Amino acid sequence: MLLAGVATLLAAAIQSTTGFGFALVLGPALFIVLAPGEAVAVLLGLGIAMNLLMLLGERRRLEVRRGDVAALVVAAVPGLAVGGLLLEALTKSTLQVVVGVAVLVAACAQLAASPTAHEGATGGTGALAYPVGLASGALTTSTSISGPPLVLWLARRAASPDELRDSLTACFLALNVLGAIALAVVVGPRAIAPPADVLLLVPLVAAGYLAGRRAFRRLDAERHRRIVLATVIVAGSASLLAGVW
Repeated sequence: MLLAGVATLLAAAIQSTTGFGFALVLGPALFIVLAPGEAVAVLLGLGIAMNLLMLLGERRRLEVRRGDVAALVVAAVPGLAVGGLLLEALTKSTLQVVVGVAVLVAACAQLAASPTAHEGATGGTGALAYPVGLASGALTTSTSISGPPLVLWLARRAASPDELRDSLTACFLALNVLGAIALAVVVGPRAIAPPADVLLLVPLVAAGYLAGRRAFRRLDAERHRRIVLATVIVAGSASLLAGVW
């Protein structure tokens, strides 16, 4: 579990710094060392701990876009069941490839997007909230990587860095809790996270969160972007190669 431990620490620091990236970084490592159902369950369990830390441990007023978060979570509910069925239907190597491709596509989308331009409006919830939420729900229970569509959509909605970080955290917490319930119903006991694995990695989640919280206030947006994309590309490539080989 050394690989999982190192990835957990790095993933928590990345998410605490930027608001996303926990599953993007940790997912490929867990899919290498655990069975798919266990990997997703551990990711969801650790994700709950990570997002609770980010919501309860900040020394500032949270800036959650409540309307956007509510629309995304409601739209995600049917997708959670679809993702659970996909987890049952696909092999471990196939899921590793899917995770790797999803991560690399997300990284390419981030590279193609302007880091400063915001095309969306701040009013309303936007019609795209529903397909984005549905896709994120399916990704939550099949690969646990639900962040990319949420990040891109909130960026288009002109979310500030604080709003993006806090709104993503609220979305991830809701999706992790609902995803764990959906997996328990759809997949059964095989999708329950091994308690020893979760407890072993929680201190590393806390350590990564504390390191990332400091970095969040010190790094400018462009340096955030470069660090995240470099880490994501390495993680996605590792998962893709593991699945192919």
